[in-house]
Amino acid sequence: MGDEFVYSPSAKQEKKVPDRTDSAINSSADYWATAVTENPLNRLRLLDAKLARPGVDVESIKARAGELIRELGAAKVLTDPDCVGLVRQLFGQRGVDRLRERAKETA
Repeated sequence: MGDEFVYSPSAKQEKKVPDRTDSAINSSADYWATAVTENPLNRLRLLDAKLARPGVDVESIKARAGELIRELGAAKVLTDPDCVGLVRQLFGQRGVDRLRERAKETA
């Protein structure tokens, strides 16, 4: 005994969701390119963002952060909580204490 109804194929057309990964990557790269030129402290923030990625060479970031800190000056770095957090993450509390000492010396 068959079914008296005729059914259409049940395969539905799936809507393709556009992959926006490339546009997100380009948008992020554009943001950092302009942010780094607008404010020198953003270069340290960029290093902080790079440090959050898995598999990053921490020693190269540590060396670059040291160069930027010397270039910007201890007092300016201490004004930004994000940069202080990066210093603490890379160099520990001793690094933050040394920054405070250098800021007092130059003031």
